[in-house]
Amino acid sequence: MRWTPPSSQNKGGPPWTAGVKPLTNREPAAACVLRLFGAPELQVRQAVEELSGKGKYTARYRTRGGECLIALQADTPRGLEQCRKSLRSRFSADLYGEGQQGLAAATVQALETHRRLLVCADGTAGALLEARLENLPGAEKIFDFGTMSYADREMSSRILHAAAKHADTQDLCALGLARVQAAQRLVGAEFAVGCVRKQEKTLLVLGTRKGCWTRWAWEQEQPGLWLLDMVRRAACGLPQAEGSRWQHYRDPVAVPGAPAAPAKHRRPLGRVLLVLVLLAALLGAAGWYYTGGDLAALPGILQSIRRADSIPRSGARLLQTVPPVCIPWNKA
Repeated sequence: MRWTPPSSQNKGGPPWTAGVKPLTNREPAAACVLRLFGAPELQVRQAVEELSGKGKYTARYRTRGGECLIALQADTPRGLEQCRKSLRSRFSADLYGEGQQGLAAATVQALETHRRLLVCADGTAGALLEARLENLPGAEKIFDFGTMSYADREMSSRILHAAAKHADTQDLCALGLARVQAAQRLVGAEFAVGCVRKQEKTLLVLGTRKGCWTRWAWEQEQPGLWLLDMVRRAACGLPQAEGSRWQHYRDPVAVPGAPAAPAKHRRPLGRVLLVLVLLAALLGAAGWYYTGGDLAALPGILQSIRRADSIPRSGARLLQTVPPVCIPWNKA
């Protein structure tokens, strides 16, 4: 009797199936990397711990400045899709891409999809964005690279002249906001960005037609990436990251660490005067109509209205007198 090794034994099967593993319907493992920007690290950590605690998924994250990468791995592609949907619903505004897609490419895609034009109001903002957008396909469709704004001498002088009319030239922050507003209006773009450097911090301004978003960023936080993220969120209609502030152009900029300025109570004096002028014009037009252009007869008409006899009582009928009409007889 010939001896066979245990590894090649086949119980009840043909000899050619010895050592062959049976086929199963199990799907292969799947993995992906999600890219977020501006998400609070505490919330990311809690989401990753919740996914890892279920046992079906393996999740890890890594942060650098405002950017965060989350590596996901699941037993099946279906499980990976469920995990991806869970994170997308939780970080819908912070999630900008997947895999190798960068923040600059995501910003260009958002602007091109929603047909928005971006311009820079000063050279500082242009230096932050041009190096990140110049080699991307489609960037020339949504970004002027300074040709219609700060790089053009005539347009640059017009922007500075318009900004000096509405802001104090000694206040750099107010001047920066006024410059962004002027660039947005003169060029006609949907978004205009500007920067104001103060020591180790940079004021980032994203201007729209109704107001602007402002944010302070340190140099080690890469202000250019924060500026791109602000533009991406505004183009997609998403809420801005925590720390960004919406304000009007004429409002003072809040400086971190400085006491908050008292709120100014604006009195709507101009609106009240406008309403009074309109009412006076309506009354004058009504008097002109009822007096036939003779405003001197207006007091007499008002006195006649006040008399009780001239006012018809309830239930009375107003009869209109019809002048008699003479009908000639036809003589035969």
